[in-house]
Amino acid sequence: MKLSKTHKEILLNEIEIVRDRMKKETVARRKIFFYSAIYSKLSRLFNLEYHPHLQFMHFVLNVSYNAMNQRLGLIASGDPTVKLPDNFFEELDKLLAKLQDDIKKDEDTYLVLEKIANLSYLLSGNGYYLSQKGVKVFSP
Repeated sequence: MKLSKTHKEILLNEIEIVRDRMKKETVARRKIFFYSAIYSKLSRLFNLEYHPHLQFMHFVLNVSYNAMNQRLGLIASGDPTVKLPDNFFEELDKLLAKLQDDIKKDEDTYLVLEKIANLSYLLSGNGYYLSQKGVKVFSP
């Protein structure tokens, strides 16, 4: 996916800001609040420079945010069924760093987006169940 230099810089800067804020934040709900800024920035970017892959990236990040938001809401309400993996946000940060690198180098981002989707799937009932059975739902 090729983006204009200006739009690429805007996107890379946004991801960097989000990663920085997420690392500093200790509250999971606030971490995902900052995470949502990436797909929000993407929707504004593809209004200026549309590319099908930008829209795909927006879709994956939006769905992953919704999965996180839903699970954290359930956990906050006292539902003990599915736990947030201990290293969830560390793995997410690694994936966002990889996404940044791929965008910077004009490389395909499909594989890193797939990993973000798989990491987020761990927050679903079935994803958690499969991981508890020993299925490798997510591998860094």
